[in-house]
Amino acid sequence: MGTRHHQKVISKSGELKVSQYGQWDGYPSGQGIEILTFLRDNNITKYSEEIDKIRLITDSEINEVEEDKNWPDNYPHLSRDCGSRIHGLILNGEVPSVGFIDDAEANQWCAAFYVIDLQKMVFTSFYGDESITYKLDGLPTEDEYLKSMGVEVETK
Repeated sequence: MGTRHHQKVISKSGELKVSQYGQWDGYPSGQGIEILTFLRDNNITKYSEEIDKIRLITDSEINEVEEDKNWPDNYPHLSRDCGSRIHGLILNGEVPSVGFIDDAEANQWCAAFYVIDLQKMVFTSFYGDESITYKLDGLPTEDEYLKSMGVEVETK
C-alpha cells in the first residue's frame, strides 16, 4: 500500500547519514517491523561502520544516475521503492552515497517516520499520534512493537 514514510540514520558521531523517502508500506506493520527485524537480526557494529562510509551524492553522480535507463536496478538505494531494504544494502557495503529528503517536505506528505540513532543507540518510530523509542540493545518483539504503536495485534 502507498503509505509514505521517511527514514533517517544518525551515525555514532551524530551526523545525519541517511534521510530517505519511501513510497510503500510505511505503516508500523510494514516498514516499522522490517526495520525492527533488521536491527534485531544484524550486526549493528558493522552496520555503524558502513554508515560512516556513506556520503552525500554529488551533482555529477546525479547526472550519471539520471542518464542510466536502468537506474532503479543499478542504484536501488536511491529509489523511493527501496524502503527498509536500504539497511541491508548499507550493511553489505552497497551504498556509497545517498540523496537527502528535506524534513519540511517529508513532514507534508509522509505518514510515518523512522529514526535509527547510532549515537544514542535507539530506534524511534512515529506514526499518527503514536511515537516510541527503544534502545537497540532492548528491542521489543514484533507484537510488543505493534501494540506500542497502537496497532491491534491478532491473538493466535
